[in-house]
Amino acid sequence: NAAVATDKVADLAGSIATSEAELTNATEIRGKETAEFKGSEAELMDAIDALDRATGILSKEMAKNPAALAQVNSKSGVQAMLQALSTVLDAAAFPGTDQKKLVAFVQAQQGAEDE
Repeated sequence: NAAVATDKVADLAGSIATSEAELTNATEIRGKETAEFKGSEAELMDAIDALDRATGILSKEMAKNPAALAQVNSKSGVQAMLQALSTVLDAAAFPGTDQKKLVAFVQAQQGAEDE
């Protein structure tokens, strides 16, 4: 019986060691995933904030001149709209990095509509 018990203890010790190694590995993976998520979340929150500010600025500008940003369908019209948007954002002292993000967003949306 002592030999059987010793073998059982050895088996259980091996299982515990394996489980602890798996736990350590899983903890490391979760730490990496958490850091990646926080980075992505911060980037998305920045984009949302930029879009919120842009919406506010565009709403103010549209109140001043409702026809300033009419819908357009042609590519040259989109370029003209982007130029008008850029002018509005420049006049409103919208930060340059936010301007770039917003213009990239508009261009990506236009590219998606073209496909």
